[in-house]
Amino acid sequence: MPHAILVVDDDPDICEIVQVNLEGAGYEVMVASDGAAGLAAARSLQPDLIILDVLMPELDGWQVLEALEKDPTTAGRPVIMLTCKGDDQDVLRGLGQGAVEYFTKPFYPENLVASVKILLDVFDASMRNHRRQQLIARRQRLMERAPTATTPS
Repeated sequence: MPHAILVVDDDPDICEIVQVNLEGAGYEVMVASDGAAGLAAARSLQPDLIILDVLMPELDGWQVLEALEKDPTTAGRPVIMLTCKGDDQDVLRGLGQGAVEYFTKPFYPENLVASVKILLDVFDASMRNHRRQQLIARRQRLMERAPTATTPS
């Protein structure tokens, strides 16, 4: 099953460029055209990764990012900022609020797709490791509860 990616941007041309490139790389892409719709979609659809603009109606990207990090159902989900706000303070703010990558417009779609692939590969490896650790812990608990064999004297 392909990874699901949510693109939240009020510029339809940017959405189309991102969608076409990510779908061409095998990802399932959903689009939301403002911050409020993006936040609602992130909560209901639970995408594997979110690409988020800053300057949008309803809620701006900073507000969406903050809400995503505060919500237990979306906290920790990888977010890539894709915005025209590219001064150092903006980049530091985005990364400081929890974004894992920051792209400024104009951007190279190939670089965005490469970053998405890397982030999702790392996310997959992390989830596999987490599941493996859970399984090991479960086995250890079962072994601790198992009766020990005694040899007759």
